[in-house]
Amino acid sequence: MSLTTLPTALRRSDQVGMFLTIGLAMLGIVATGWAAVARLLEVLPGADVPVLVPFMDETAPLPIGPDGAPVQVEVTQAVVTVPHPAAATQFALVAQPIVAGLATVVVIALLAAFAWNVGRGRAFSRANVRVIWWATFTLLVGWILGGLFTTMGVNGALSAVSEYGYDGVLFSTDWVAFWGIMALGVVGAAFQVGERLQRDTEGLV
Repeated sequence: MSLTTLPTALRRSDQVGMFLTIGLAMLGIVATGWAAVARLLEVLPGADVPVLVPFMDETAPLPIGPDGAPVQVEVTQAVVTVPHPAAATQFALVAQPIVAGLATVVVIALLAAFAWNVGRGRAFSRANVRVIWWATFTLLVGWILGGLFTTMGVNGALSAVSEYGYDGVLFSTDWVAFWGIMALGVVGAAFQVGERLQRDTEGLV
């Protein structure tokens, strides 16, 4: 029998940690689904849709001075309400939470499967290597498509409220997700090397 099929015994505390991670992952899936549904309920009617828009080098007065006096502040992002989004903008606003939500749920589920395998003493296995690479690929696709739909929605919102008179964001994306992709890629490469070394070592036994 190949030793790759034999689990490695873990300490009880390590197993508890892995299974606690699975429980937190389940909570993360529920929270992600809730957030995606809440956003869809905002955008699906297609009227008075709130859109979070990033800004650069823009200022606006806020009543935060003495006795509510206006003070100029730098605006990095603001919520813009679009009365009636164009068809392309509406499509992007609906697609963005669906894509982002599905990608996040799939990644969390895959990482929960990874924790389950580790909790059962199967760390450097082909199954775990595949799980990590699938999570990396899913996060990458979700990041690309999510960024595309976010940019379409933001630019469409600005065009609608300014009647095409404001040139704002050209591309918007979440760079935290990008670094998450990089981190998962490194972990996947490390586990692939570890799995190969384990097989080579078992071949010498």
